[in-house]
Amino acid sequence: MTARSGVLPAACAALFGLSFVFTRVAVPALGPVGVSAIRALLGGLLLLAVVLARRQRPGSVRPARFLALGALSAALPFVLLSMAMTTMNAGSAAVLNAVSPLFALLIEVRAGRDRFTARKIAGLALGVGGVVLVMAQRGLDFGGDGAVGAVAGIAGAAVFAYGATYAARHFHDVPPLVVATGQQLGAAVLLLPAAIAFPPPGPVTLAAAASVAGLGVLGSGLAYLLFYRLIDRLGPARSAAVNLLVPIFGVLWGLVLLGEPVPPLSVLGMAAALLGVRWIMVR
Repeated sequence: MTARSGVLPAACAALFGLSFVFTRVAVPALGPVGVSAIRALLGGLLLLAVVLARRQRPGSVRPARFLALGALSAALPFVLLSMAMTTMNAGSAAVLNAVSPLFALLIEVRAGRDRFTARKIAGLALGVGGVVLVMAQRGLDFGGDGAVGAVAGIAGAAVFAYGATYAARHFHDVPPLVVATGQQLGAAVLLLPAAIAFPPPGPVTLAAAASVAGLGVLGSGLAYLLFYRLIDRLGPARSAAVNLLVPIFGVLWGLVLLGEPVPPLSVLGMAAALLGVRWIMVR
């Protein structure tokens, strides 16, 4: 990877990491469902404009497939991670999201498409241990609401991992940009009725409105545009390195924009989690 091409994965990871900060600001006013619905709708509309400009088509994929993908890869993960951020800060949620490749490994092994090795088992243990250390050091209360938030965040990462498997099985011959667009719009279709049924819990401030707009345009729209451009340049395997950078940017954005603390042991735990994820990604 050249220095020039390395800018693209860094920019993509920075946008995905920034989405955790946007969510943390918007979720108290709009609620997990409201934030997720607006995010998916804005991101989907932006991606749709690009798809129409490029005249790309979904082929013979049925709309129900896009709804299922939207549920697994966007709607459920968005809502669960937003729920997690009602009890924890943005940096912690970003680190929790990094366990998604751990679940992906378990799913692939279960399906017979991968196998456990000593290195991957060590990576699994190191990754889980690193996440636990980070969460403990960042002041999360594991009792009551804190435990519910942690479970929601981990569940969101697990569902997202399964969504990637679903996409690989049913959308392998569809242009990646079309897949991302259908994913976001499918999630919006599923979430908008729920958002109407569960209106915002608090007054919608200017900061919350700006954050959810930034979340949709940058965290869902532009981030996915960059991600699929990255796939076009480097291929899907090398593009997966973005997942290792997202927690770092999530913690840094939380520190810079929200003043969230970064205890030294959190840095150690984050490094352990990222190294563990890197080990399990090795074929």
